[in-house]
Amino acid sequence: MCDHHHAARHILCPQCDLLVALPPLEHRQKAACPRCGTTLTTSWDAPRQRPTAYALVALFMLLLANLFPFVYMKVGGISSEIELLEIPNVLFTEDYASLGTFFLLFVQLVPAFCLVTILLLVNRVHMPSRLKAFLARILFHLKSWGMAEIFLAGVLVSFVKLMAYGDIGVGLSFVPWCLFCLLQLRAFQCVDRRWLWDDIAPMPVIKQPLRPGVPGLRQGCAPARAARRCCQRMRKSVRAVTPKVPRGVKTACSGRWRC
Repeated sequence: MCDHHHAARHILCPQCDLLVALPPLEHRQKAACPRCGTTLTTSWDAPRQRPTAYALVALFMLLLANLFPFVYMKVGGISSEIELLEIPNVLFTEDYASLGTFFLLFVQLVPAFCLVTILLLVNRVHMPSRLKAFLARILFHLKSWGMAEIFLAGVLVSFVKLMAYGDIGVGLSFVPWCLFCLLQLRAFQCVDRRWLWDDIAPMPVIKQPLRPGVPGLRQGCAPARAARRCCQRMRKSVRAVTPKVPRGVKTACSGRWRC
């Protein structure tokens, strides 16, 4: 079972399992599935340098954002300011431990972990192949759980509501945080899933003839997980439509799925 076929020519759609013949792609061009419109792959002229540069600068901006005050508020002559690292402490103090934990995980740690993983995988750091594959799976699963830009949007919305109570301003770390949000999104965008998996483990040679426009399962070539899910669904459907047989009654069923 394989996900991609004849590395430079064929690819399976991860959504509808359609086998697609890839055309030659130029810089920043995308290949989309003709059936469901899912983006299959994107071509970049510098697939290692671009994500490395964006990830390094994004991590540096994250460091700067955590060193200086983030926002300040002045009400009735009393002013106060807060840093990003102080936000979880305030939430824990006010008995919002769950929100403080979520802030640490999804706003700070998850984006930083994904950026470090990009640096390790893109630059071919010497690691076991299994560890590389594990990190790649974690990366593609966790990159949608980074909430740095969502936190920034919430802060901007709160500015509008708090302006009626006093003077609201941004600190020295606000601009680095905005740059971090933009750069980490750009780093994720420049890492193509298909290119990264090809770089981790070269594609096996498929000797059987492939037919573009036909689902991979019909050709006996599909992702292992997809085939496993299909078998599980078929097994559940067979169990659902098969009537229960009383004990002691022999049946003529044979094979892998027995009644």
